[in-house]
Amino acid sequence: MPVPTTREYNELDEFERHVHSLTEGPPPSDPDNSQTWDYSPHACNLRFESATRGAGAAPARCAYLFTTVPALCNFAGNLHGGCAATMVDCLTSVLILALSSPGRFATAGTTRNLHLTYIRPVPVGTEMRIICEMVNMGQRMALVKAELCRVEDGKVCVVADHEKVNLDGASM
Repeated sequence: MPVPTTREYNELDEFERHVHSLTEGPPPSDPDNSQTWDYSPHACNLRFESATRGAGAAPARCAYLFTTVPALCNFAGNLHGGCAATMVDCLTSVLILALSSPGRFATAGTTRNLHLTYIRPVPVGTEMRIICEMVNMGQRMALVKAELCRVEDGKVCVVADHEKVNLDGASM
């Protein structure tokens, strides 16, 4: 089942449809997902909101909405830091993949550094917006920032920087 959108699919432009398709990720090799660590886009009601390729001084961006569900929370009933980091990792990587080209982050690269700052708790049931914005994408390195904000009042709850290294064609 595809990730829902906040607008009709036919209203999305070509770049938005591309980002939306990448949000699903590859089909799992383990259908019951018991052997992998991942958040479930469907369990947290992840919805694609928008994406822009960026032009001139305007950066490429994508935005999603999600609901903080119990499976994403710690014992105190707030969004778990590890779950927030996983969502940031996955959704910032979608933006990198959407902007990739052959030889330039075609496989999304690998994380060099993922830094999150937790500003305020995100209780279970909270509607959140995650905005991913490209800061720089060179041939070898990329930096994407992300913010997790409450939909209700726009207050920022988590900020993140995700540095990635392009491994296309690299021999290990």
